[in-house]
Amino acid sequence: MANLFGRWRLSLFEKVILANSILLIGEALVGLWVTSHTLEAQHYLIDTSFLILAALLGLFINVLLLRASFRPLFTLLSTIRTVSAGKTSERARITRSDAEISELAQAFNGMLDRLETIRREQTRLILQAQEEERRRLALELHDESSQNLTALLVHIEILSQNLQSLPETAVTNDARKQLAGGLDYLRGLTQDTLESIRTLAQQLRPSVLDDLGLYAAFRWLAEDGRQRLQLPLELRIEGVEDRTRGREGPALYETALFRIAQESLTNIARHANACHVAMTLKQQQDYIYLRICDDGCGYDAAEHQAGTGIVGMRERANALGGTMKIFSQPGKGTTVEAILPLPVEHADEEVYA
Repeated sequence: MANLFGRWRLSLFEKVILANSILLIGEALVGLWVTSHTLEAQHYLIDTSFLILAALLGLFINVLLLRASFRPLFTLLSTIRTVSAGKTSERARITRSDAEISELAQAFNGMLDRLETIRREQTRLILQAQEEERRRLALELHDESSQNLTALLVHIEILSQNLQSLPETAVTNDARKQLAGGLDYLRGLTQDTLESIRTLAQQLRPSVLDDLGLYAAFRWLAEDGRQRLQLPLELRIEGVEDRTRGREGPALYETALFRIAQESLTNIARHANACHVAMTLKQQQDYIYLRICDDGCGYDAAEHQAGTGIVGMRERANALGGTMKIFSQPGKGTTVEAILPLPVEHADEEVYA
C-alpha cells in the first residue's frame, strides 16, 4: 500500500483519508454480508442502511478531525511556499495545539532569522567595501588625475607665453595663429576634463559627507540637484544632527540615506519630467525618515521590473534593519520613503539626553 500511495503522490492528509475510507468501506461490506446471512429478511434493509450511515458518519468525523489536526501543518507549508517565492520576511505561526508542529515552526522561524541576519551582515559588508572602493577611486581621481591635468594646464600656459614671446620673424603669422588656436582649444578641453573629473569624484564619494556629516551632505545634494540635474527641488530637514560622527555604525546609516536620496534624484531627472520635487529628512527619537516626492509622470510598478538602482536602495535599507518603499501611479508622480532605525548607541543618547 505504501508503494501505491507513493505512485499516486498523495499528501499525508489524503493518504490518511484514503486509508480510513478503505477501512470503513471494508467494515461496511463485512457487516452487510454478516447481516444478510444471519438476520431475517424484513430487517435486512434497516440494518444495512444503519451500517452504511454509520460508515459515512465515521468517515465524516475522520475528515473533520484530521483536517483540524493537520491545519497547522498546512499553514506551515503555506509559509514555506511564501518564503520560497521571495518574501523572506514571512514567518510561520506558532500554535499550541500541536507540540511537534509548534516545535517545527519555531525551528523554521529560527533558521529564517539566522539566514536573514547573515544576509544583512553580508550585504552590509559588501556595501561598506563598495563605499571604500568609491572613496579610494575618488581620492585617486582628485590626487592623481586632477593634479596631472592641472600640471597640463600650467604647461599649456607656459607654451602660450613662449609663443607670444617669439620674434615675429621666427614664425609666420598663419602658423602663430594656428598654434595659438590649438593651445586655446587644448586649454579649454583640459579645463572641461578637469571639471568632469572633479564632478565624478564628488559623485563617487562627496567629501562633505565625511567631513561635515549628513546635514551638510543633503544640502550639497539638493544644490547639486538644482544645478547639475536642473530639478526644481525643495529640501526640508528636521531634527537631524551630526552627533553620531566618528562611529562606524552611524557612518553606514548616513551613507545609506545619502545614496538612496542620490539615486532617487537621478531617477527623477532621467524619467519623471517633474515640475516640483520635495525631499524631506526627519530624525525622530528612534528612527530617521527620508521622503522624496515628485509630481512627474509616475509609472505602474506592476508593469515595470525594478532596476539595479532600486534594488540597491532596498538592499541598503534592509541591511540596516530599515525599509524602503516606492509608491507611484501613472500621471500622479512617485514617492520614495525610507525609514532607518537609529543605531543603538545613538538611540540611548536620545533617551538620556
